[in-house]
Amino acid sequence: MKKKLAVYPFHKGLMPLLLTESELQNFELIYAVVPKGWESFDEVDDTKKALICDEESFYLNDLINSVDVLLLCKPQFQVDESGYCRLTSLAEEKGKHIMYVAELKTVLNQSTIEGWECLNLEHPSISKQKALASIDVPVILIMGMGENCGKWNLQLKLSENFRNSGYKMSLISSNALSRLWGYHTIPDIIDGNDLTFSEQVESINAYIKYIEQAENPDVIIIGVPGSILKYSTSVPNGYGYIPFLISNAVTPDITILSLYNGNYEESHLKEMKSTCLYKYGVNIDYYHISENVCLYNPEARQLEYYSVDYLDSVENNSYSQEGMYTFNLSNSTSQEEAFRRIISELQNNIPMI
Repeated sequence: MKKKLAVYPFHKGLMPLLLTESELQNFELIYAVVPKGWESFDEVDDTKKALICDEESFYLNDLINSVDVLLLCKPQFQVDESGYCRLTSLAEEKGKHIMYVAELKTVLNQSTIEGWECLNLEHPSISKQKALASIDVPVILIMGMGENCGKWNLQLKLSENFRNSGYKMSLISSNALSRLWGYHTIPDIIDGNDLTFSEQVESINAYIKYIEQAENPDVIIIGVPGSILKYSTSVPNGYGYIPFLISNAVTPDITILSLYNGNYEESHLKEMKSTCLYKYGVNIDYYHISENVCLYNPEARQLEYYSVDYLDSVENNSYSQEGMYTFNLSNSTSQEEAFRRIISELQNNIPMI
């Protein structure tokens, strides 16, 4: 029997949890709890909207009694521990299981989270190797302009499209939440300080090869954590280290770059294409324009992320020139055309799909 799940704090960045809740492996999402005054979800259909509740209603109606598991996620806005204390205290009082994403380790009190379950990246047991193995099925690499730029939603939607078209796919996701669907994640090797760069690359390559051999997919989709570029000196975004690791571990057949929302000139896309080619050795084939906007908060000295209106995303300029194709998941026509192009490209260039 699936465990009844409540997610807090819910925001538009977590929409895949809501839209594909029926596909969760061991959980049934029953409440997506939104802090007061955060966001509206007018574009969500009534069936899904019934799962969304505001934080005060959650308390007033004692909805915690219907929950088996409380999942704590990181919001798109500035976060501190106080925002979680009231809800987690109630969950503990009621004997509920608490899970949290690894990004909250630096926010939550370490003594408080003892006994809670951290939703980490996978920790696979991989045999060491001294040479990179050839990956013999098509690989689609999804990179991002930064964090929270729609990569995760794109990974899940692309996986769904392949699956619905009759293809067997494997997803290695950039987001540990993907484990709720039974998908893989980038292994925690990327955080290992005890490995050299070469050992990290070889281990990631071995992990991808292991999934290929174990699952025999038609295509492997890899979501790359982190950003391809630093935002500024004070917000380095990891200096592009993880994308550099993964792009050395595997040679993709198709690469998609997910961008923040905006109207991009052709020159901007060409500049990012050149950056990825010379820095990571990958050719950008498609650009995905997300619904998210990234802004720097000088007081908090950190980036904050906001979702724009649905129609604003749909009306972005698009390019369909060779090597300059852009699309947006909010626009079903744009999404379907991009997927049709990807399938056609793989069929024409790679005989096994």
